Amino acid sequence: MSESKKKKQKQENAEAPEKVVTRYDLKMQKRQEQKKKEEREKKISAVVGILLVVGLACLVASFPIRSYLTVHGTYITVDGEKVPRVEFDYNYNLVMNSYMSQNYYYLSMFGLDLSGDLSQQMYSETLTWKDFFEQMAVDNIKRTKALKREMMASADVFTYDPTEDYEEYKKALQDAAAESGSTLKAYVQEMFGPYATMSRVEDYVKEGMITSAYYESVRESRTPSDEEIQEYYDQNKNDYDSVDYRMTVVNAELPTEPTELADPVEESESAESGDTEAADGEEAAYEPSEAEIEAAMSEAKKTADEKEKTIGTQGELFENQTRTSVQVLLREWLFDSSRKAKDTTVIEDTGSHCYYVLEFEDRYLDQTLSANVRLIIPNDADAQAVLDEWKAGEATEESFGALADQYNDPSDIDAEGGLLEEVLSTELTGELTDWIFAEGRKSGDTAVITPENSEVSYVIYYAGAGDPQWKISIRNSMLDNTIMPEYIERITQDLEVEDPKGRLRYLQVQAEEEAADNGGDSGVSAGDSAEAAEGSEEASGASEETESGSGAE
Repeated sequence: MSESKKKKQKQENAEAPEKVVTRYDLKMQKRQEQKKKEEREKKISAVVGILLVVGLACLVASFPIRSYLTVHGTYITVDGEKVPRVEFDYNYNLVMNSYMSQNYYYLSMFGLDLSGDLSQQMYSETLTWKDFFEQMAVDNIKRTKALKREMMASADVFTYDPTEDYEEYKKALQDAAAESGSTLKAYVQEMFGPYATMSRVEDYVKEGMITSAYYESVRESRTPSDEEIQEYYDQNKNDYDSVDYRMTVVNAELPTEPTELADPVEESESAESGDTEAADGEEAAYEPSEAEIEAAMSEAKKTADEKEKTIGTQGELFENQTRTSVQVLLREWLFDSSRKAKDTTVIEDTGSHCYYVLEFEDRYLDQTLSANVRLIIPNDADAQAVLDEWKAGEATEESFGALADQYNDPSDIDAEGGLLEEVLSTELTGELTDWIFAEGRKSGDTAVITPENSEVSYVIYYAGAGDPQWKISIRNSMLDNTIMPEYIERITQDLEVEDPKGRLRYLQVQAEEEAADNGGDSGVSAGDSAEAAEGSEEASGASEETESGSGAE
């Protein structure tokens, strides 16, 4: 018997109050079937402090001790509070699924095998993708615990009942399971880990809903004032101002075959290059020499200098361009604080072999207002019929909101009355944006809009303008990038994470990196970490098993 199996056997012996059947016993039982039956009937196992007299085979099938300990025992601790395996798995899968869904396109481009073993794929030089998601899971648990602690200690009364939202969430999972041809139990295990069931994750889902609602209430209470927003703008004008300018691009005419300025080619190289073909079978494009490129750029510069004289009348006009929408090489010149109307310049682009001829027109803060709208997405009804129903009734904003609650699926629009406040021109589809921000739009306007190449139709009600878009952008930037991150950092900084069994490799990596930075020793070697990890797997018993029916809800 291997050392690993011996350790596991000792683990099981320690858990069972009666002697465990050995290989010798099994041999004897083959000869004494009646004795075997009696011994089975006498097996006693302790589960949740209650002695159950059952047969060993029945016990293994219905509620294994190791599985129970894995599910309900302490996986790690956060702020002194035990975190069971189910809770950790729930948070791990929650953050992983969210991250992957948001970054799927880029992750596949980077070569990450989303269906492969994440513990064998590197996120960084020292961490695997599994380490990365485990760290995110722990951070999420810390945030939840810290927000819960803050909520309980707050003098302000905060109330939120997650019952209704949880039922909607559960129904959404049931619908998703049915749509995928799966059972709810199997779907929940696939989403949140092999030990997850609806009853086991219910408390964690509700806790997340409560703390998320509390977070939003804190966020709202910390909204920066108009004076703070103005001060932020004054310090970051380049990020929010717009410019108008005229531009002409002069491309260098690079030779497509060798000229007198071409690099000299040896006879052997000439023979080889003459046989060169592109991947599609066509002759490969000629690559000009440095001298040929320099000559072509020199001619292009002469043309650009001439065009600079007439750029104000012949250049293409670009209006309301923010810094991020402008070509990188042009930003410094266009957003120079000393720039004034009718300034001109010629900017070289060696990478693209061209010159940009520019004339500056104006710089300003775009005062375009946001919009408040109500939307109905009548999936199972004709959109025009819904609008006609509204027109035939009271035809008020309130009656439109009532229809929105009647026809909207919460998975599409969960806002009460279909109300979307302070919508920016960059947040919705083109056709919706064009209608909302059309000149002359006024409160009470309605329409049915079906975007091109879309099967979805929208019934829309314009409820009026909101704050300027620049002010909303700054407000959100201050809240999401400074105010709330600082708040979360403050309330989580003293929360200790304890991992006595070495389950989280990223903690070991962090400790070793900190020790290296300090020129010292973390006190735990990589070998010690590996041994601890191996021991923890043996202790957890069923960490690699799939619990298909190993515990009742």
